[in-house]
Amino acid sequence: MKGFIFDKEQILFHPDILNEIHVGILICDRNGKLLFINRFAANIFDTAPNDWIGHHMTSIIPDSVIYKALTTKTPQIGKHSKWKKKNFIVDASPIIVKNTVIGAISTLKDDQELQRLTDAYEDLKRYVNMLEIKLEYSTQLPYTFSDFIVAPDSPMCKIIFKILKAASTDIPILIRGESGVGKELIAIAIHESSLKAEGPFITVNCAAIPESLMESELFGYEEGAFTGAKKNGKKGKFELAKGGSIFLDEIGDMNYNLQAKLLRVLQQKEMVRVGGNDAIPLDVRIITATHQNLELMIKEGKFREDLYYRINGTSFEIPPLRARKMDIKAIVQQTLVELNNHYGKRLTLSDEAETLLINHPLQGNVRELKHALEHAVIMCEYEEIKTSDLPITFIDKVNDFGKQLSTVPIKYRVDPSDHHEESNTLNLNYHVGKIEKKLIIEALERSGYNRSKAIKILGISRQTFYDRLKQYEINL
Repeated sequence: MKGFIFDKEQILFHPDILNEIHVGILICDRNGKLLFINRFAANIFDTAPNDWIGHHMTSIIPDSVIYKALTTKTPQIGKHSKWKKKNFIVDASPIIVKNTVIGAISTLKDDQELQRLTDAYEDLKRYVNMLEIKLEYSTQLPYTFSDFIVAPDSPMCKIIFKILKAASTDIPILIRGESGVGKELIAIAIHESSLKAEGPFITVNCAAIPESLMESELFGYEEGAFTGAKKNGKKGKFELAKGGSIFLDEIGDMNYNLQAKLLRVLQQKEMVRVGGNDAIPLDVRIITATHQNLELMIKEGKFREDLYYRINGTSFEIPPLRARKMDIKAIVQQTLVELNNHYGKRLTLSDEAETLLINHPLQGNVRELKHALEHAVIMCEYEEIKTSDLPITFIDKVNDFGKQLSTVPIKYRVDPSDHHEESNTLNLNYHVGKIEKKLIIEALERSGYNRSKAIKILGISRQTFYDRLKQYEINL
């Protein structure tokens, strides 16, 4: 095996092996002359290996860490070194044979490696920050609500503690709120905090099951009850939930005639399978949810008033996300950490993108917010998420708000190009204008100021494009 000769001593450092290592390696003899530099180090120093071989280390790198390890006979660990404009972290050790120093060896990492370490450190800081936030949540909320992300000062904290009081009883609970606010998460947490937590939790989406199948889905059926019925029949959702909780989601969409059958089951606390005669006793906690105005539906004859009072032992309104902006920040921060870990990225969120998220109408609430963030993480080509990385339909909703605001008389409107406007204003028209202007400029830069390409990137009409150029005084 080919090796290196240190005067009379021969040490077997195989060059081919050392050249495959993705760390810079330097070896010098007892006099401080360079014996070997591997391929990775040569690339870092932008030199050919043979150009440096035989030169003294101090003539190559004046403040040489490897030479210090050689002369002091002491390992030098994690030392900083500089060559021209490049910075390095160097580990160096003397090579000792038979109690005699015959040379020294060092490994080094350059600026890029330092940047990778810095990025890893920043990732760790973000992860620790997320854990601190979750720890803060855990001191504010019971463990059963740990998946429901809210800020410590959120109005949701008071609502959740009220829900927790009701959860420890058998009272029927009605959860109200828009789609995507987390009604099912609340229902699960109620079940896990209830006296029936050891039992099953069964979910029924009343809006997703056809009317013709709903009765058999809820109450089950006997063998031969109808064409296609399974042999030995089938248990319904209420039977499956025995000893636990049943969550009737979107109960406002339940067929009016079926409402009467449900009412009878809730009143009598027993049910009969479709096609059967035997009453089956029930021991089930009832949790319901809806986004509909049940009181209005009662007046319109679309929802039974007696069923309403049966399911509404107590009710809780979950406010939409746009009404609790502090929660948007908490959700964005934690979701971005989770998505970065999932997709192996280190993305941050620009101030403009955060402003858009906070001021977005978010009709889809948490679900819409998380989907928009995931889209941005996937599509982002740089290290910072910009507004242009968010779904175009997501941005269109803000543009729609901007169009509505454009009907406001001029004297009451804020000019987006006004540099005297305070940056922390909550005026939505101001922020929409700033975001639109930045998007247009970025689209122009990406397209090399090709107007047709910029219009295509923005996904707007040519007329709208030129209207915005004029409105925001963008000079091409």
